[in-house]
Amino acid sequence: MFGHKPLLKWKATTTKKAKIATAIAAAESKADTEILPCNMVDPQKPKQGTHRLKQLLTQRDTWYYPPDIADDLRDINLPGGVKAEILACAWEYARCVIPQYTNWDRYVAFMRTIVVGITAEFKGGMVDVTAGDTILGYSISGILASLFEGTSGHKDMVREYHAFLLITAEKASDRRDGELFRRYVNSLAYAPNYWFRMRDCDALARFTIAAALACNDLDDVWFSDEQFDILSEMGDTMYDAVAFYKHRSEGETNSTFAYMPDDTRIKAFRQCREVLWALDVAWARQNDMQNVTTFLRLFGGPIHLMMRRYRFVEDDLTIGRPETEHVVSQTRANFKLWNRVDANEMIDVGQESIQRYRDLLTRSDELMFDGLAEFLQTGGDGNCDTCRYRPSYGAETTHCFGGVELCDNCRAKWRDFLESFPERAAQAFPELINTYNTAITSTHGEGYK
Repeated sequence: MFGHKPLLKWKATTTKKAKIATAIAAAESKADTEILPCNMVDPQKPKQGTHRLKQLLTQRDTWYYPPDIADDLRDINLPGGVKAEILACAWEYARCVIPQYTNWDRYVAFMRTIVVGITAEFKGGMVDVTAGDTILGYSISGILASLFEGTSGHKDMVREYHAFLLITAEKASDRRDGELFRRYVNSLAYAPNYWFRMRDCDALARFTIAAALACNDLDDVWFSDEQFDILSEMGDTMYDAVAFYKHRSEGETNSTFAYMPDDTRIKAFRQCREVLWALDVAWARQNDMQNVTTFLRLFGGPIHLMMRRYRFVEDDLTIGRPETEHVVSQTRANFKLWNRVDANEMIDVGQESIQRYRDLLTRSDELMFDGLAEFLQTGGDGNCDTCRYRPSYGAETTHCFGGVELCDNCRAKWRDFLESFPERAAQAFPELINTYNTAITSTHGEGYK
């Protein structure tokens, strides 16, 4: 935490080292005979020596976050270490995706939206936006007013955040076996434009772009829906390409490459990255746009290196390592605040759940972004006889996602949509056309002379 005196910090560190030394000595005296707790070992190698114990004990994280949020979860029923990790994760995410700000109060409000969001992602039972305004001790309307009041998108972002909490908490709780989440996942696979708008909300992409503008007092800068769609698709495609194995370890329903053809991931990342660089050139002299491209650039990949929420250090400074049984087991245990969505028995949704869904539709102006209710109604029962839909969603085994399994014909249509991204981006942002026309394309292998 900020504000600790150096001497106190040194004493705390010395105490920690003493405890570690004691633990190592005790383990050495048992000469490899004791099995470590399941959250500290590779289940395929249950008996590990003291070298492994020493390595684990000396690699624990130390969490840092500003005092403004230090007491935010004081009265919430979670272990102290989990609370600290949530708060630190919110701080690290804010620093990574909105590295510059001019309005600290709004920045703190943004962190608080992420605190609630992180909790919803792995403890959905603690977050119910349908029950009232107070969640985890926060007034959600108060936080959102602190962040967006006076901006062009205040009302839209309230609905965006409510929709995010509604669906995210469904997925990470026993409510995911209900009618709302069933129809939601079916709608994800209905069409690429449905998918990217719903993934946009799920990733808080346009929400964070709006927050970046607000935190820099750019209250009158705003985008059309078409422009927000392109910006969010760009960021989410790059993020999901990098997070492919993370999402598989979680049994995710919400990952772009659970639906796009398997061989498009690298091409899609490269294509979106190039369009981002083109947009950066087109906006080079527009200071009010820099927060937007900065978010996309960092969200699209580098946060996987810098945030401790990801496994870059645990995976020997690599990104893109396929998940193992051990990683999946850790995900079930919420290691790094991840959450595993495992498939449940295939049971039909009950009448009570169907009525709840209908009741939520009547509150769509409050709880859903504009268009989500229509998506749920249109796509909720699927639209293809050969795609595989289920009554309840989640991963049925390791190395697979948890959503609808698209047929080859549908995947081909999604491929066409993905490959059209540069053209669609130029339609939304005509300033890209001149940048495209002045680009120089190299050929691999030409070399330099």
